[in-house]
Amino acid sequence: MALTGIECWSESAQLECVAVCRPAVLEVATALEASAVGYLGAVSRQEVEDASGRLREALTRFGCRLFDLGDFLPESARAVSEASVNRVFVRDTAAVVGRQLVTGTAAFAARFAEFDATHAALGALLHGGSRDAAPPGGPGAGLEFGDVFLLDEERILVNLGLRSDARALQGFLDTAWGAGFQEVGALCIPEHLGIIHLDLAFNVLGPRAVLARSFLKHLPVRVLAPGQAPRWESFEGYFARRGQRILPLPAAEPPCFLSNYIFLGPQLLLASESAAPRLKPLVKELGIEVEGVDIAALERGNGSVRCLTLPLKRRATS
Repeated sequence: MALTGIECWSESAQLECVAVCRPAVLEVATALEASAVGYLGAVSRQEVEDASGRLREALTRFGCRLFDLGDFLPESARAVSEASVNRVFVRDTAAVVGRQLVTGTAAFAARFAEFDATHAALGALLHGGSRDAAPPGGPGAGLEFGDVFLLDEERILVNLGLRSDARALQGFLDTAWGAGFQEVGALCIPEHLGIIHLDLAFNVLGPRAVLARSFLKHLPVRVLAPGQAPRWESFEGYFARRGQRILPLPAAEPPCFLSNYIFLGPQLLLASESAAPRLKPLVKELGIEVEGVDIAALERGNGSVRCLTLPLKRRATS
């Protein structure tokens, strides 16, 4: 049966429906293998399966309807997907923007085939029918969606850095305007920092605040709106003029997954167990609670809770 009614307008609205993907059959056994697939270190299949199970349990415990994309893979894509250890990081592959699914483009060679397989699984989930169903028929973007944030019902923030291609921005803008968004802010995290996606340096904290690593204050934001000439704003000014505070992330040695959380509801975050104790005092004054989940094994893949989840439906806030 096909899933209907996908809709996401904000990162912080109530999460009702989310896609994940169970771990691949292969494990990352050595430091050399880890380097080849972008992992921070070796990890066993049992470790990642246990961590994945804890993440699923946390999501369902808080009322999220869960879809495992591994159940929707067409037969033609199953073998390559089962050998793709990065397939758990579904966030990068696509996003629901307004009421449409937008597929991403992998910038890391180890993920080219995996993205195609995941898109085919999303096509089967959304359109039903044969296990050899075509990929989703909606728009695509030359982006990895760890670089994209739906700030609210009108605004999107995009990083054009290590994994997302600045040449693809115009196509994404057309998609954003078509979906009903009124503004896109674009920034560029310098590639030499090695920060693969924006969600390793930034996240939203509802309508009143955002969380950001300190270096972002040095990066200008190019503001784009339909029918208007692009303009530049400072990072801090961009959020201040829209009534949002910037809470600085505490200094931490990489890897830093403090910003890689998701909203389960307007006042509840799900973060990794290692990040939760440091997040709680930061967000307490905003009335936001933090739930932790032990996914340390999955974090060896250089991603955390946000990377591991693809929201399909968030309750509209208006």
